[in-house]
Amino acid sequence: MGEVVNFERCGHVAVITLNRPEARNAISPEMLVRLADTWTQVRDDPEIRVAVVTGAGDKAFCSGADLGRFIPLMSRARPPEDEIGSAPAG
Repeated sequence: MGEVVNFERCGHVAVITLNRPEARNAISPEMLVRLADTWTQVRDDPEIRVAVVTGAGDKAFCSGADLGRFIPLMSRARPPEDEIGSAPAG
């Protein structure tokens, strides 16, 4: 499985791609953490003037949160699957 968030800088433009096309780019706990890291990178790069957010695949930009992964984690019905699931965003 590849990265769930891809980041590319093209000159002064940051291109951020949500990369879970099989789930219509629904935001998972891992994606949330990776997005927070990416936004920090964008914020801290003085050369970036604009950010474009896009979604992989041809079905949806982003279908929202992956509730099947978030609700059990947030309600503690299941433990985190990995260190990403227990890491705070940001």
